[in-house]
Amino acid sequence: MRTHEIIVGWLHLVAGLFVFGVVAILWYLAAQLASLFDGSFIPGLFAKFGIPIAVFLLAASGLEIASSVALIRRNAEPHAWARPVLIGVSALQLLIFPIGTAVAIYTIWALLVLKPDAPTLPTPGV
Repeated sequence: MRTHEIIVGWLHLVAGLFVFGVVAILWYLAAQLASLFDGSFIPGLFAKFGIPIAVFLLAASGLEIASSVALIRRNAEPHAWARPVLIGVSALQLLIFPIGTAVAIYTIWALLVLKPDAPTLPTPGV
Protein backbone atom coordinates (compact mmCIF):
# COMPACT_ATOMS: atom_id res chain seq x y z
CA MET A 1 0.00 0.00 0.00
CA ARG A 2 2.72 2.47 0.91
CA THR A 3 4.49 1.75 -2.39
CA HIS A 4 1.40 2.79 -4.33
CA GLU A 5 1.07 5.98 -2.25
CA ILE A 6 4.66 6.91 -3.06
CA ILE A 7 4.11 6.22 -6.77
CA VAL A 8 0.94 8.34 -6.73
CA GLY A 9 2.83 11.11 -4.95
CA TRP A 10 5.62 11.15 -7.52
CA LEU A 11 3.18 11.03 -10.46
CA HIS A 12 1.28 14.02 -9.10
CA LEU A 13 4.48 15.88 -8.26
CA VAL A 14 5.70 15.55 -11.84
CA ALA A 15 2.26 16.45 -13.24
CA GLY A 16 1.94 19.48 -10.97
CA LEU A 17 5.43 20.76 -11.81
CA PHE A 18 4.72 20.27 -15.52
CA VAL A 19 1.45 22.21 -15.42
CA PHE A 20 2.97 24.95 -13.24
CA GLY A 21 5.93 25.32 -15.59
CA VAL A 22 3.87 25.34 -18.78
CA VAL A 23 1.39 27.91 -17.45
CA ALA A 24 4.19 30.13 -16.11
CA ILE A 25 6.03 30.02 -19.44
CA LEU A 26 2.85 30.76 -21.40
CA TRP A 27 2.04 33.67 -19.08
CA TYR A 28 5.53 35.09 -19.59
CA LEU A 29 5.34 34.68 -23.37
CA ALA A 30 1.90 36.31 -23.51
CA ALA A 31 3.24 39.28 -21.56
CA GLN A 32 6.22 39.59 -23.92
CA LEU A 33 4.05 39.32 -27.05
CA ALA A 34 1.42 41.80 -25.83
CA SER A 35 3.55 44.74 -26.95
CA LEU A 36 3.39 43.49 -30.54
CA PHE A 37 -0.38 43.92 -30.58
CA ASP A 38 -0.68 47.56 -29.44
CA GLY A 39 -3.97 49.07 -30.55
CA SER A 40 -5.61 45.65 -30.87
CA PHE A 41 -8.20 43.91 -28.76
CA ILE A 42 -6.01 40.81 -28.34
CA PRO A 43 -4.12 41.87 -25.14
CA GLY A 44 -7.41 42.81 -23.49
CA LEU A 45 -8.91 39.48 -24.52
CA PHE A 46 -5.95 37.61 -23.05
CA ALA A 47 -6.18 39.63 -19.87
CA LYS A 48 -9.92 39.08 -19.51
CA PHE A 49 -9.95 35.33 -20.04
CA GLY A 50 -6.36 34.16 -19.74
CA ILE A 51 -5.44 35.58 -16.34
CA PRO A 52 -8.29 33.90 -14.39
CA ILE A 53 -7.60 30.57 -16.09
CA ALA A 54 -3.86 30.88 -15.47
CA VAL A 55 -4.37 31.81 -11.81
CA PHE A 56 -6.70 28.84 -11.32
CA LEU A 57 -4.24 26.44 -12.97
CA LEU A 58 -1.29 27.80 -10.98
CA ALA A 59 -3.22 27.48 -7.71
CA ALA A 60 -4.43 23.96 -8.53
CA SER A 61 -0.96 22.78 -9.54
CA GLY A 62 0.57 24.40 -6.44
CA LEU A 63 -1.92 22.55 -4.26
CA GLU A 64 -1.18 19.34 -6.16
CA ILE A 65 2.56 19.79 -5.62
CA ALA A 66 2.15 20.48 -1.90
CA SER A 67 -0.16 17.51 -1.33
CA SER A 68 2.02 15.14 -3.34
CA VAL A 69 5.08 16.13 -1.30
CA ALA A 70 3.07 15.55 1.88
CA LEU A 71 2.02 12.12 0.61
CA ILE A 72 5.57 11.17 -0.38
CA ARG A 73 7.09 12.23 2.94
CA ARG A 74 4.59 10.19 4.95
CA ASN A 75 0.85 10.25 5.34
CA ALA A 76 1.02 11.19 9.04
CA GLU A 77 -1.65 13.09 10.96
CA PRO A 78 -0.45 16.59 10.00
CA HIS A 79 -0.45 15.53 6.35
CA ALA A 80 -3.73 13.57 6.33
CA TRP A 81 -5.23 16.26 4.11
CA ALA A 82 -3.09 15.11 1.17
CA ARG A 83 -5.15 12.05 0.29
CA PRO A 84 -8.52 13.83 -0.22
CA VAL A 85 -6.82 16.67 -2.10
CA LEU A 86 -5.16 14.27 -4.53
CA ILE A 87 -8.44 12.41 -5.00
CA GLY A 88 -10.11 15.74 -5.84
CA VAL A 89 -7.33 16.69 -8.25
CA SER A 90 -7.67 13.25 -9.85
CA ALA A 91 -11.37 13.85 -10.39
CA LEU A 92 -10.43 16.91 -12.45
CA GLN A 93 -7.66 15.03 -14.25
CA LEU A 94 -10.12 12.43 -15.50
CA LEU A 95 -10.98 14.92 -18.26
CA ILE A 96 -7.38 15.16 -19.52
CA PHE A 97 -7.33 12.20 -21.90
CA PRO A 98 -5.24 9.95 -22.13
CA ILE A 99 -2.40 10.58 -19.66
CA GLY A 100 -4.40 12.52 -17.08
CA THR A 101 -7.10 9.88 -17.19
CA ALA A 102 -4.60 7.09 -16.58
CA VAL A 103 -2.96 8.93 -13.67
CA ALA A 104 -6.39 9.75 -12.20
CA ILE A 105 -7.63 6.16 -12.41
CA TYR A 106 -4.44 4.86 -10.81
CA THR A 107 -4.66 7.49 -8.06
CA ILE A 108 -8.29 6.73 -7.30
CA TRP A 109 -7.53 3.02 -7.24
CA ALA A 110 -4.47 3.40 -5.02
CA LEU A 111 -5.99 5.86 -2.55
CA LEU A 112 -9.60 4.68 -2.38
CA VAL A 113 -9.75 1.01 -3.31
CA LEU A 114 -6.62 -0.29 -1.60
CA LYS A 115 -7.04 -0.59 2.13
CA PRO A 116 -4.27 1.01 4.20
CA ASP A 117 -3.89 -2.07 6.41
CA ALA A 118 -4.20 -4.65 3.65
CA PRO A 119 -1.99 -7.67 4.28
CA THR A 120 0.76 -8.31 1.81
CA LEU A 121 0.93 -11.52 -0.16
CA PRO A 122 3.48 -14.06 1.05
CA THR A 123 6.49 -14.46 -1.16
CA PRO A 124 6.91 -17.92 -2.68
CA GLY A 125 9.65 -20.08 -1.27
CA VAL A 126 9.99 -18.24 2.03
